[in-house]
Amino acid sequence: WVTITLPIVGAFVAEVPLRWSDMDANRHVNNVQFLRLLEEARVLGMREWFGDLGQDKQPLLVARSEIDYLQQLPYRGPLITVAMWCSRIAGASFDLSYEVLSSRDDDAVVYARSESTLVTFDKETQRPQRITAETRADLERYFADPVPMKRRTR
Repeated sequence: WVTITLPIVGAFVAEVPLRWSDMDANRHVNNVQFLRLLEEARVLGMREWFGDLGQDKQPLLVARSEIDYLQQLPYRGPLITVAMWCSRIAGASFDLSYEVLSSRDDDAVVYARSESTLVTFDKETQRPQRITAETRADLERYFADPVPMKRRTR
């Protein structure tokens, strides 16, 4: 797949492959598969933001994922666009906001919006660990307002 970083402050954009098996009996991408699309974009984004995710980096766990499905995503060919940015930084966790888009164009269709909370942790104690100054600085480079989730607009 192709990874693209647009000159948009606070956003990483990835082109993530759709698989034939992502489609369900209704001929659209199954809701469960959206988590895989987000994971693929997140892995690419984390590599871009933090470089090699080897032993010297803080381990991360996904603690929460929330998705607003806005439109059906028909199986439509090989790639879908996912934009991702950091929208909250706390002591041992941070939120990532996402939009699943038809393309990188200004008139792109937004199929879904999502937010995930990731927690930094200590592998030995299996407990949350404060975000290091280095990780915080990396996240702040990609910081923007949270994605507009339906629960926030009610």
